[in-house]
Amino acid sequence: MLFNSFAFLFLFLPITIAVWQLLRRQTGLRVALGWLVLASLFFYAVWDIRYLSVLLTSICINFWIGGRILTAKQRNDEPIAKRWMIAGISFNLLLLGGFKYAYFLASNLFTAFHLPPPFSPLVLPLAISFITFQKIAYLVDCRRGLVIHHNVLDYLFFVSFFPQLIAGPIVHHKPLIAQTLEGKNLLFGQTEKMVTAFAFFSIGLFKKVILADSLARYASPVFELAQNTVPGGEAAWQAMLAYTLQLYFDFSGYSDMAIGLALLFGFKLPINFASPYKATSIIDFWRKWHITLSDFLRDYLYIPLGGNRKGNIAHYRNLWLTMLLAGVWHGAGWNFILWGALHGTLLLLNHAWRNMLDKMPRVAMIWRRIPVIFPGSLTFLMVAFAWVLFRATDLISAARLYSALLHPFSGTALPTLPWHSAGQMLEGFLGAAPDLGWIWVSVGLLIVVMLPNSAKLLSYDPTPNTALKLNLRFTIGLLSGTCLWLALKWMAVRPATEFLYFNF
Repeated sequence: MLFNSFAFLFLFLPITIAVWQLLRRQTGLRVALGWLVLASLFFYAVWDIRYLSVLLTSICINFWIGGRILTAKQRNDEPIAKRWMIAGISFNLLLLGGFKYAYFLASNLFTAFHLPPPFSPLVLPLAISFITFQKIAYLVDCRRGLVIHHNVLDYLFFVSFFPQLIAGPIVHHKPLIAQTLEGKNLLFGQTEKMVTAFAFFSIGLFKKVILADSLARYASPVFELAQNTVPGGEAAWQAMLAYTLQLYFDFSGYSDMAIGLALLFGFKLPINFASPYKATSIIDFWRKWHITLSDFLRDYLYIPLGGNRKGNIAHYRNLWLTMLLAGVWHGAGWNFILWGALHGTLLLLNHAWRNMLDKMPRVAMIWRRIPVIFPGSLTFLMVAFAWVLFRATDLISAARLYSALLHPFSGTALPTLPWHSAGQMLEGFLGAAPDLGWIWVSVGLLIVVMLPNSAKLLSYDPTPNTALKLNLRFTIGLLSGTCLWLALKWMAVRPATEFLYFNF
């Protein structure tokens, strides 16, 4: 079920909220949590009920293994706790690998011997990558002694809570479960949560339906064309920038909607985006883009590998391997592997540059005087160029697009249409007229560079069990209402589309 569908907005969500409120007031929070779990499982099953059994089986096994780890911890038996943790992580990675990477590995192996793959690609269970990371984090936290309350209802709620079930943000067990204590959760009785929730959801829906989906109409045709031929240079640049913005508005829009939906039920989710396209370096970019994934990779991969504790060479190796595995996590394909390797290399260069500046004060002084627009623009272009690998269907398509980008004046220029009225211009916006692509790209760039992100605009503090503070309530309400009205009008004339991170 899609957040940007009328079935979700006018059937699933109102019914779920109404029953939740009724049960919480009449029977208490535990029964209401049970209802929320059932509703979340239904939300997941609507997509493909066959994979509900995969989700539930994985939940049961991970919960059982988590119990074994906690039992071993209570007995101070660290070796047994470690073995159970390794067994649980191995199970999760094997399950993820079986669905996501088995065909990729088999096809590459058999192709090397000029043989067809032994089986067809498997249909990927929805949200398997995000859920796998959450369950791995849970098992590691059990061994680290960070999980105290371990019961099946809390665990089911933690894994299946529908706002973050499909595409994150990646949530940890402890801060989410801490919010189920009714006497300590200040949001349950706070009126600001409804205004803030409405604002987050409306802004996120606007980002997805109007901005992301409109930009996709200028990006997708060119990437599809690159499967067969080298596109024109101008078309390639427009497509690269359109996809760069589409991906941000699509994923940050989902994250905004997830935060808003969670607030409707009185729960806080972490912030996943902090204006990443305003970053002035690749290091800064990864502190602002998909923040919960970056935190997971740091805490559960980079630091266990050794982090920066064993010198620069080990530090660079661990950082590069972490980004390489981040690319592998996103998808089974050489383009994702190269995307991760490219970002790993860019991070190494960024760290080397910082180290050089530390040793050369005069150069550092000159660098600090350079207007922020220059390192910011350079960072944005590097990120955009890397997104070509992320979006392209294969390496050959990516190579064709890079060839076109390096020759911006090659090929056929984009057509220019004669506009005779405002009505024709509006139809052009709705129908993705070729010469309006640069207008959409310009609007998207202005939004990401000039406007605050949703969390900053709404003064959102993700700290669990703290009250919300919302300034300019009338202005925020007016903005949210306008965003929602425009999004609903747009949805009425266009079919609902999946979020991009559903594919990962």
